Amino acid sequence: MKIYTILIVALCVFAVACSSASSTASPMDTMRALNEAARKKDTATLKSFVSKGTLSMMEENAKRQNSTVDELLKKDSGAPFEDLPEMRNEKITGDAATVEVKDKNSEKWVTLPFVKEDGVWKVALDKFIQDAMKQMNEEMKMPAADNSNNQTNK
Repeated sequence: MKIYTILIVALCVFAVACSSASSTASPMDTMRALNEAARKKDTATLKSFVSKGTLSMMEENAKRQNSTVDELLKKDSGAPFEDLPEMRNEKITGDAATVEVKDKNSEKWVTLPFVKEDGVWKVALDKFIQDAMKQMNEEMKMPAADNSNNQTNK
């Protein structure tokens, strides 16, 4: 009887694990799952679909605000992915992937990185922020357009 109970519990755990993994068979599936979790204010599910680096970043941010990640995610403006953005151009290379998502404010397409951790695609907002900071630094280092040519040609 004990073995039968253990077998049933193991099968249930396996079924739940498989349904979670299969529900995010792709990075776009992860975005859909994040959207659903954000709408339900399901912080446990939200946290399960962000990378370890992103979760660490969120924890640091919450600590600075004397709060918790769950509290920040439950705030109306705190939960990412509450509105499912338009998506395109999913690209998977090994355990890394990108999806282009449309920024609803600027109407521009931005590339969102994903990583596969524990067999599940997770959004890597930490990498997104690092890449954005790197790009800003590079743009700031670029010399300003040389206007001297324009003045001599007048």
